[in-house]
Amino acid sequence: MLSLLAGVVAMAWKMTSTMMVAAAIAALVACDDDDTGAAAPPGVDAGTSDAPTKGDDDDDDDDDSDAGADAGKKPREAPVFLAADEYEDLIAIDPAFPFGVTQVHPADSNIVGSHWGSHGGPMVTTGAYGAPSDGPKVIRWTVGGGATADAQKTEVPFVKASDLPSPFFYGADGMVDTPFGGLLSYTGAPPTFAGEALLYDADYTTVTSRAKTNGFYSGVGLRGAKGDLVVYSGLSELSTAASVVTDNGLYAAPLCNGALAGAAPCAEPHKLFAWAGSSGPVVTDAHGNVFVAASLSDGDTSDEVYALTTAQAFGGAAVAKVVVAAADTLGTASLAAIAPEDGAPGYVVGLGYAPDAPVHASPYVESATALAKGTAAPLANAIERADGVDSLYVFTDDEGDLWLAVTKGTEGTFIELRRRP
Repeated sequence: MLSLLAGVVAMAWKMTSTMMVAAAIAALVACDDDDTGAAAPPGVDAGTSDAPTKGDDDDDDDDDSDAGADAGKKPREAPVFLAADEYEDLIAIDPAFPFGVTQVHPADSNIVGSHWGSHGGPMVTTGAYGAPSDGPKVIRWTVGGGATADAQKTEVPFVKASDLPSPFFYGADGMVDTPFGGLLSYTGAPPTFAGEALLYDADYTTVTSRAKTNGFYSGVGLRGAKGDLVVYSGLSELSTAASVVTDNGLYAAPLCNGALAGAAPCAEPHKLFAWAGSSGPVVTDAHGNVFVAASLSDGDTSDEVYALTTAQAFGGAAVAKVVVAAADTLGTASLAAIAPEDGAPGYVVGLGYAPDAPVHASPYVESATALAKGTAAPLANAIERADGVDSLYVFTDDEGDLWLAVTKGTEGTFIELRRRP
């Protein structure tokens, strides 16, 4: 496995906000071999803080179904691309990367760690570690009102689960909106790194289910004909009891009567596949395919991205690893997947922890049963940062379009890219 020292060095590059401290600890978790924890009862938890205001409950980019689920949708309007002077102070795009900028939205605060939310815009978890004093929140951003309008934010507090260890660290993603509620995780401090996955209602007012797990790093929620499923990278299955298992890999946990780890005869959580190294981000594309970035201790490159279909994720058994991208990035800080469209390949895009790391992009193709690498060459510098850019994150929206969260000094900017005709 990667050494703890290497993990610390890689993660130090990500320490631009308190949220990134959690990502650092979680990455070290995947390298640790001594995880235990005290049991806590699963089930409904009203929490320990005031209830937040009501939020939306629309499906987000984690609302995954079989490929082709978008059939019958109204055709989208053709993209209108912005001139380079609208964004060239932030990014530069390789002409070989077949995407252009369609929206640029300035934001007035930290947008590090952004991903798409159920309200139809980016979201960020903040204040999860005691600051600000009024408790943890989800910042929901609205990116409408014109292609270059300022992004608007709404703060939504979320209830803090009871009986948390001290100290503890929320997961790398913060709160993630799924088709069946908010998903949050935490990891305990060394030497155990034991933690839990927490499932919230859509308004974040109540913890509806909680399950023990070691080293939960990143996860998504899928909805399909067979029910609801959490797919995540970590060290152990979800369980009602604490475990000492430290087996790094990608796991699937079927929800049963709303529970993350239901009693028999509910289907048990299980490992899909493993790798030697550290956990990384888990994302989906618009077709419901699942992707996970793995930091390797024994590979030809430092990082690989594995992919599987929705059907494979719901299959109830282990699956073979399929590599769709590889890069030497010393860990993946951010990952996104753009689904294939009209015969054109999809793209896995990601970047490492280095402050000047570019976005790399690798094509992939899909069939009814599996995903595979595309035939075109990967792009090592698909998107590069302009001078002075402090951080860059990639994610996709519920249409499957690529977004960037760019921070430069005290200013943030959301940038949308769409495929060129």
